[in-house]
Amino acid sequence: MRSLIKNFFSNATYQIFTIVFPLLTMPYIARVLGAEQMGIFNYTYAIAIYFALVVKLGADHYGNRSIAKVGKDIKDRSEIFWEIFGVQFFNGIICIIAYLIFVTAFVTENQTVAYLQVFLIISFALDINWFFYGIEQFNIVILRNTLVKIFTVACVFLFVKSINDVWIYTIIMNVGSIVGFLITWIQLRKFVEFRAVSIKKILPHIKPSLVLFIPIVSASIFTSFTTVLLGQMTNMSNVGFYDAGSKILAMPKGVIAALGTVMLPKMSAAYANPETKKEAGKYLNVSIIFASFLAIVFTFGLISISKDFIPLFYGNDFSASINVLNILAIYIPFYALGNVIRTQFLIPQAKDRPFVISVLLGAVASIIVNLILIKPFGVLGAAIGTVSSEVVLAVYQILAARKDIKFKKFIEPLVYFTFSGIVMLSVLMFIPFSINSVMIRIVVKIVIGAVIYCSMTGIYFMKSHNETIELIRSFIFKKRKNI
Repeated sequence: MRSLIKNFFSNATYQIFTIVFPLLTMPYIARVLGAEQMGIFNYTYAIAIYFALVVKLGADHYGNRSIAKVGKDIKDRSEIFWEIFGVQFFNGIICIIAYLIFVTAFVTENQTVAYLQVFLIISFALDINWFFYGIEQFNIVILRNTLVKIFTVACVFLFVKSINDVWIYTIIMNVGSIVGFLITWIQLRKFVEFRAVSIKKILPHIKPSLVLFIPIVSASIFTSFTTVLLGQMTNMSNVGFYDAGSKILAMPKGVIAALGTVMLPKMSAAYANPETKKEAGKYLNVSIIFASFLAIVFTFGLISISKDFIPLFYGNDFSASINVLNILAIYIPFYALGNVIRTQFLIPQAKDRPFVISVLLGAVASIIVNLILIKPFGVLGAAIGTVSSEVVLAVYQILAARKDIKFKKFIEPLVYFTFSGIVMLSVLMFIPFSINSVMIRIVVKIVIGAVIYCSMTGIYFMKSHNETIELIRSFIFKKRKNI
């Protein structure tokens, strides 16, 4: 349990770092390259990323799960790794060739930058983070990614100097990733032995990897489709307002996603062994409580500071994003619950069908709600569509897991967390804060909100007879006693 907590906080910290990282370079890049050149980079990147996604298919989930299941046997681990990487490698070759043909045939403007985006596809072909996640060596990935980001930030400031340097910027952003992945290949020698694998052994991995690729493509398409619909049915300003709210949502999502990243290999290994299946159930119950605890405070916390945070971060012109963020914040609890179910129950047990169906249903719900609501309600309709998609996804996953997970026992803590969140929000919304500095006002609200929420939920954790809460309580007091 202690190692899981350590891994979670390491991953959560890294997720926050990855969100803060662009803030270091974006003002400089926007000023040096300008909107048009940044548009060229983003447009060519948007094309290349689809080819890059095909390279790995569903390796991030499938590879992670498969490596975790084989355990510590280096022979089995090595065979599985080279077989799955074989799929990724051959996909990489095909996608690189296909992309270069596509650029040559269809991209008539800014072809140089488009060609340079091929390095993005190469980096995906070399990406073996899924292996290190599978053996729970998270620090190797975190250290590598952190060093790469520091390296790219330094290179951007050193070499991108004029509006004509978009090609240099493209090389830096993509080649930096390649260098980072080469570092992980050096580390790989400690954990696997080289194995020559035949096409016959590679082929069985294509179908399950492809199945887990469907949700990735579906999520990517319906996310893009929301933006496209918003632009077509309203105007580009609304696209900007929606994007602003979505980006703020990325931080709490990243923290919650870190829990799934840490737990997926642990749960895959636990479910694969009949002796540890009961232990897997305990981990799952604790994760649902913990994810709900975080999700509720994130939801009401964002709503409480949105009026101050949006103008501070984006400027007064983005005041329309305040209500967008308030609506999108409702998305967080459903995302948290769905993330736990899919990464700690469905995917580890190879229950891929309900996982895929849930994502497809979420995509369909998003499209239908957007088509109905965007015209009359504009950007708020798009925000409601996004929330609706996650509600449908989470509800379907709950129904798919209801025979194995007793969700009734989580109603009490969820109600109490929600009540605590409402009290926190009420205090922060109705007590006047006569502080001129917006930044200080936000910090004060966060501190007061945290004290209220933690105090109220702390009382519940101390008094509750819920079996999962009692398990958490016994672990905390046992740990304190050991200290």
